[in-house]
Amino acid sequence: VWWLPAWLREMCTRLMRGFVVDGASGSVMDVPVPEPAEGEALVRVLVAAVCATDIEIMKGYMGFKGIVGHEFVGVVETAPASHAHLVGKRVVGDINLCCWDAASCGTCAVGGARARNHCPKRTVLGILNKDGTYCERLTLPVVNLHAVPDGVSTENAAFAEPLAAAFRIAEQRVVSPKDRVAIIGDGKLGLLIAEVLGRHAASLGEGTPRPVLFGRHAAKMGLLSSAAQVETAFAASALPARAASFDVVVDATGSPTGLDLARSLCRPLGAVVLKSTCAAGADFNTAPFVVDELRVVGSRCGPFPPALELMAAGLDLTPLISATYPLEEAMAAVEKARTKGTLKVQIRVCSDEAAPELDTSS
Repeated sequence: VWWLPAWLREMCTRLMRGFVVDGASGSVMDVPVPEPAEGEALVRVLVAAVCATDIEIMKGYMGFKGIVGHEFVGVVETAPASHAHLVGKRVVGDINLCCWDAASCGTCAVGGARARNHCPKRTVLGILNKDGTYCERLTLPVVNLHAVPDGVSTENAAFAEPLAAAFRIAEQRVVSPKDRVAIIGDGKLGLLIAEVLGRHAASLGEGTPRPVLFGRHAAKMGLLSSAAQVETAFAASALPARAASFDVVVDATGSPTGLDLARSLCRPLGAVVLKSTCAAGADFNTAPFVVDELRVVGSRCGPFPPALELMAAGLDLTPLISATYPLEEAMAAVEKARTKGTLKVQIRVCSDEAAPELDTSS
């Protein structure tokens, strides 16, 4: 590499390990350490977590090639002077990188959740034009970072992103006082939504019934905390007894059959919230939605502060961890996450105490 410019030689000799995907294949290899852009921090990844979206990406969703993953906990190694207080702190991060240019971007000019989730110029960590979390180091804008409370373990904090996504439903104000709410799916996302919406219903005051979580596995539904205040029931017995019984139905199954059940459980003029992405195509019959005048609500990324506050208040989600793998076995972690019955799989990238040495060999 002696013929390269000095700045490029230096970049090429700063290497780290990362899990790089291209379609259905992926492997751990040496890749350049990312250089923080203006306003960005360099973050050493402690734990990354496998999400269903990561699996869909390896089926072709978003056409992504690069380092996959968007759920993580890391330690800030470098940051702009304005955020020097973050150096050495454990952090989690919003996955959408917005332009925040109010002068040229009408979406960012509006601000709030619209800018956070829907900037048309955005990149998305591990999903769209931005390398993700299955690696030793990543970069993110400091405005995307949130410090992890001292009392929350690294393994628990790794649930912050999906828990924030569950809080998005409350943020969207889909649920009103006295609404009857159903959640379909007892996978990891369904359980997190139940934890959030159960507490949200209780906060709406007397007269608001407890949400009902419909699942297929008693053991999984049994992982809900008592503070969730959610009823549980088997999805197989939901119909016909509870057809058209709910004002709001959240589908967290990521499957066409789950969506069909959601539609059947929702009363006319009710709302069906879609909380999963799926690359697989399926015939979609719109007639029942039109006849019953159902409102279909998409729901994506949510606010991190209430998620971190809930974990700091004692919500322990680590019982949802089915397995943990080292970074070098990232492909095995993905395969485990694909296995039926698996909840959350985490990838331990490095320890909380020690940073991996950068490879500076030529």
